[in-house]
Amino acid sequence: MADSAPKPRPKKESEVDSDGEEIHLCNQCGLPVGETAYRPEEKDHRLVHAECMAQIVLQEAQDKDDKSAEEQRQKKLENRLEYQIGWRPETVPKNSTIAEKLGCSPLPQGLCSLVLDEASRTVRIASTLEPSAAVNLEYLMLCLKVRRTACREPLFSLDPVDPKNLEKTPQMKRYEPAWLAGTSVGDVMFQADYFLKELALGEYTMPVVGMMIVFDWSEVTDSNATWAGREWFVVKKAEVRMAEDKTLVPFVKMGVEAREQTVTSKGLEDKAITSKNHPLTRFADTFTRHFDLIAERKSVIFHLRELAKASVMAKYLIDAKIAVDPRWYDLAEDMVRSTVPEAHPEIPQLWNMRGNSRIQLQGGKLRDVQTGLNSNLHAIYGGVQFGLDRFQLAQRPALPGTSMVPSAGLGGPMPGAALTQPGRFDIQGMQLGPTGRPMFMPQRFQLTQKDQPQGVDLDLDKFDLTSPEKFASNLPACSASFDSLEGRVTLGKAFLTTLQEGSFESLAPENCALLKQVFNILADRTAEGDSFIPPDPNLEYVQKLRNLVQEENTLGKQRKTRFSDKNFTVGMAGMEFPRAWTSRFQLLREGRAYVAKPSLVSLQVDDIFKRSLLEDILPTAAPEFYKTTEDGMAFRIYRLGRLEVRTVQAPGEDQEILAVFSLRPVDLPSHGGSNKVRPVLPDEKFVKGRLYVEALDGDHKEAAKQLHLCHFYVVLDTEKGNCVVTEKLADGTTTWVVNPSCLEDRNSLAKVMVCLDIRMEKATVRNLQITQESHSIKSSGASPSERKRYARAIFSLVSPRSLEITGGRRYVGRAYPYPSSSKRSGEFRIRGASESPGGR
Repeated sequence: MADSAPKPRPKKESEVDSDGEEIHLCNQCGLPVGETAYRPEEKDHRLVHAECMAQIVLQEAQDKDDKSAEEQRQKKLENRLEYQIGWRPETVPKNSTIAEKLGCSPLPQGLCSLVLDEASRTVRIASTLEPSAAVNLEYLMLCLKVRRTACREPLFSLDPVDPKNLEKTPQMKRYEPAWLAGTSVGDVMFQADYFLKELALGEYTMPVVGMMIVFDWSEVTDSNATWAGREWFVVKKAEVRMAEDKTLVPFVKMGVEAREQTVTSKGLEDKAITSKNHPLTRFADTFTRHFDLIAERKSVIFHLRELAKASVMAKYLIDAKIAVDPRWYDLAEDMVRSTVPEAHPEIPQLWNMRGNSRIQLQGGKLRDVQTGLNSNLHAIYGGVQFGLDRFQLAQRPALPGTSMVPSAGLGGPMPGAALTQPGRFDIQGMQLGPTGRPMFMPQRFQLTQKDQPQGVDLDLDKFDLTSPEKFASNLPACSASFDSLEGRVTLGKAFLTTLQEGSFESLAPENCALLKQVFNILADRTAEGDSFIPPDPNLEYVQKLRNLVQEENTLGKQRKTRFSDKNFTVGMAGMEFPRAWTSRFQLLREGRAYVAKPSLVSLQVDDIFKRSLLEDILPTAAPEFYKTTEDGMAFRIYRLGRLEVRTVQAPGEDQEILAVFSLRPVDLPSHGGSNKVRPVLPDEKFVKGRLYVEALDGDHKEAAKQLHLCHFYVVLDTEKGNCVVTEKLADGTTTWVVNPSCLEDRNSLAKVMVCLDIRMEKATVRNLQITQESHSIKSSGASPSERKRYARAIFSLVSPRSLEITGGRRYVGRAYPYPSSSKRSGEFRIRGASESPGGR
């Protein structure tokens, strides 16, 4: 189809058949042309079928779209470099830098947390191996400054400079407070927001298998009209928990919200109602549902969530009137004063355009051609608006300790919890403190008492925390001094080393597999190095990740099953696969998608044959189809003579054969057969007739060389919706088949030579069947010319005019403007030599 390269064009433009008639050959496929043909170029004397002309136009549209996409990609790359767009993990602030300025000794090398002193109402910095308790100190101090001076959390948005000119206006960065511009907090908000917009418009591979971009949702929901809207990050749930050693643990649930906008005299304003099926809403809902998995895989989203945790902690400290070291505010002031002014307060509009083409074939002619780039504007604005003022965060009493239970989240202690040497995880023998409790990396947060946590009111109506089931587990002590093992070990580096080596010796195999799937090829967080923070092994959180990964696995199995089906069609892969696998350049014939579908027969092959294919044949063969899914799974189709082999290959693994098919021409229908239980009455009249030509062996390249490999058959439609296929076979017999089930596949590989409406009273089933039976004479063989004459005889009974299906000097052509461009092509109607051009 549009994805495949055009076949080499034969040099012959015509050939004389066994009747001595000169036959025009299609310059694209080599089969004979019929009454209607097209010129690929305005002054080109070569002719092609309507189907072939459509393929040429679609291929050119595809090439134009590919060129445009590459130009867009280069322009966006230049913009990213010029305007410093793109998250860099190395910019994540290190806690050791802040600790050094605070005079901490020794400097903590790993994660840091805050520990509350209830008596003095103060907090101190401590080391931790609990990811959920970890706080980025620089984020925290800047958020404290925002909360103290502006009585709010940090806010960022990207807004159009000129809302009335959305197609050309640049986007303006807006920070609240304005001094956040250029700081680490401002940078993570901007980069995360821009990443969201780019992701929505398809600039990156989706971070979740099966996730669709806004363009995809537009196609699925038929919402391709111009629209503008905003998407922004929000905090949906926020609270501060407390461990038995008074370690404060900020907790957030985040998501993305969307709202369609309209241009008014005041600028862009939200519409009162945004449909649940709007592309922005569908994308936002999907992102929210997978937020935690995306955060574990994408560094910029993870650190946005860390910023939200710091904002929650800052709000809690201010609201609960917890005293902090005055030097924290001084450091925040120093950070702001030393910040370099932002070089690019405005950035170019983010855009994306897609080519779409649709060509309608009807009666062997091009009836409707729509090609070009989709110019509908899809503008997305928004930003980061945590909205923490909905939450009242105050001190919660310390939770009483209980006996330690093994980590429930991953079926055992998380890797890296017990450390025998820096930089490597090992569960063996590490104990801390007088309790004798193994030092598992993240400790569990449990509440076994029925006392209602005090001072936590999460958005009043929306978050009701009066139920003790909200806190059904206990979080043991999770902080330690800077000179402890926790303070001396870089947890993230040790976790990544173990992940890369695959040496999670203490974990069950299914949990090792879970971590590898979370941090697979879609994850860029593995490049964070020392800044990496392992996932929270809380049971609820891990189970959510497990469920989301299981959904990906289920979809992966569905994709393999679909790809193994003989009905899988290149260019029309289906909803299981990325939308990019479904061509936006479609050819419709008689109102339905036209796809060449060879007849495939599934073969059962043994392991020895598969091994021979994988080791000896496929490594040197070039696949006819090769595409990869979001997670790097490669799907290939090989054509080896009459064999079609379909394989799949996961990243880092060997190819696996999913299916082997035999390519065969569509079986010629047997005499008198019928595949549908529908009576055909002798008096039924035929209303439409079509003559097709096909290659006997299904190979147009061979048919182009020898006319005796061409075959003709006639398709007739009755007034009651029945269909009859008749033809003369190579042995001289003729067939009469009613409603054959394989007809659509057969027609997809053939070309229409003649199509006409039938209005003759004598064109009934009875009369044509009599003619068919009179021509059925078994002999030593029937030449292509005899089969052609049989088709002509059938048409003579249903059409008042004589049927001419040859071409050459005996025919003249009359050019019609090609629908898509008057300079692009000509349509020719082949007419008899006795009719001169002047007589038209």
